[in-house]
Amino acid sequence: MALLKPRSWSRPARLSLISAISLAALVLLFLAPRMKIGPGYHDFADKRTLFGIPNAQDVLSNIPFLLVGIWGFLCLSAKKGRSVFLDGRERIPYLVFFAGVTLTGVGSFWYHMAPSDDRLPWDLLPMTCSFTSMVVVTFMERVNLRAGFFALVPALLLGILSVVYWMITTSLGDGDYKFYLFVQFFAPVLLALIIGLFRPRYSGTGCLAIAFGFYVAAKIFEEFDYSIYRHLDRLLSGHSLKHVTAAIACYWIFKMLQNRHPLDGESTNDDRVLPDARKAVSK
Repeated sequence: MALLKPRSWSRPARLSLISAISLAALVLLFLAPRMKIGPGYHDFADKRTLFGIPNAQDVLSNIPFLLVGIWGFLCLSAKKGRSVFLDGRERIPYLVFFAGVTLTGVGSFWYHMAPSDDRLPWDLLPMTCSFTSMVVVTFMERVNLRAGFFALVPALLLGILSVVYWMITTSLGDGDYKFYLFVQFFAPVLLALIIGLFRPRYSGTGCLAIAFGFYVAAKIFEEFDYSIYRHLDRLLSGHSLKHVTAAIACYWIFKMLQNRHPLDGESTNDDRVLPDARKAVSK
């Protein structure tokens, strides 16, 4: 029965499982052949111009990213936003996350006005920062606060370098996209592993699950861009729905932070919670 309750396993066993899966994924990544972006990567279903804006639906559907990102960043920057964390260090990755969401709206807006390899990095770079910061903060809250905090900058750099690597290899004529894809798709896997193996210190896991559901929906909408556009009689495209749905996923992360509270009996795994912060939350 213990096998069905992974959170009851010994801490070394759980950490070893995450390490083993991560190592195996990295080995497979380096063994995998180069992956180029497809010839139709920049070809989106809805190319209509509205109000003088080319590809208007894919461009304007980025506005929700801007709204959620700015709202979340400003709220966490305020004094009241700081009080929702047991340790002030936990706030920093969330600030990076919402800054990344905001810049994703800007970068994707710019990219979709004239989709091309030259503009694509403006779309990808802030997204990697959001992906990696969510993994790091989940590790901080559930596994080890100090280790996660020190891993934030290296994790962000690795995400950024995955895009830089694609840019360099593209300039050399053989663009390799696999490292960025690894960051995009392994980050949710790692996030799910941490959530499944380690107990939460805060309430709000349900909001995270809803956010993940919207993220999955966004990827489905993205995949079926043209099909959705045809079936909805050119009303909406799959890619524009992807933008809105992904922004809703980000909103649910913000909603989680607004409503969550520390769980009784839970603390950071390295037990280095700032006492003043703990008192502030308990008030």
